Amino acid sequence: MNKLHYIAITPARDEEKFLPRLISSMASQTLKPDRWIVIDDGSMDRSGQILDEAAAEHPWIDVKHLPVGRERLPGGEFVLMSFLPESLWRNYDAIFRVDADVSFKPDFVELMAAEFKRDPKLGIAGSALFEPAGTVWREIRSPAYHTRGCVKLYSRECFEAIGGLVSGLGWDTIDECRAMMLGFKSHGFRHIRAYHHRPQGTAGGYLKGNLGAGRAAYHVGYHPLFLLMRAARRGLSYPPVIGGLFLLAGYLEGYLRRDEKHAPPDLVKFVRKQQLRRMLMMDSVWR
Repeated sequence: MNKLHYIAITPARDEEKFLPRLISSMASQTLKPDRWIVIDDGSMDRSGQILDEAAAEHPWIDVKHLPVGRERLPGGEFVLMSFLPESLWRNYDAIFRVDADVSFKPDFVELMAAEFKRDPKLGIAGSALFEPAGTVWREIRSPAYHTRGCVKLYSRECFEAIGGLVSGLGWDTIDECRAMMLGFKSHGFRHIRAYHHRPQGTAGGYLKGNLGAGRAAYHVGYHPLFLLMRAARRGLSYPPVIGGLFLLAGYLEGYLRRDEKHAPPDLVKFVRKQQLRRMLMMDSVWR
């Protein structure tokens, strides 16, 4: 990737509070997208108007409006892929998926492009993620191989190999696991920063988040022993015990309901093998 030619895509619903920051971030990039598709997914606030005004100023912004108040499904990557057909993304070096409630510095994409140039095996690049904690920004730590769903840059080759994005809970783990299974690298770079502006909310939001994480782990195909260890570790954080119990409850819910996993069988097998190797302190792609 010498001069990165990329297409960006963003889902947005009722994001009038956050969209101006993201629009400013995108417009100030030293490496701007050739095209930025922003999906106004049924907004009932001023999001659509804000996007239309931005598109009038920047011709590379392409706004798609969906019916007001339409139902949204969890992990709705299906909507993104419906506006991102293969005939479109094949014309670019990379695909940048970014949420509406983040912001970043002008060299954000340029820094990630440099990582692709440095490592030809890199398939998915992410950044460190910071969230507000009172008057300061707190880094939300995650393993180096994990790229958070709110900011992901895919090489065209990787995006093609993984078949695009799947819809449903756990999509942002399924994509990186499939990429690693196919020989690509997934990496979140801590020297590149994104700022997540949506407040994390109260304890109720925390518990709901753990429940959702457990459901996502089921759909990705996490090994039960690995999930138990993760729940035990989560139970040590504040508030104690309850977070781990909600994580476990979300995971077990899938078995009780006999839900079909979003990850295909070959990927579930790969994920569980790597998790077992990690638990046994053996070499794993999840270093």
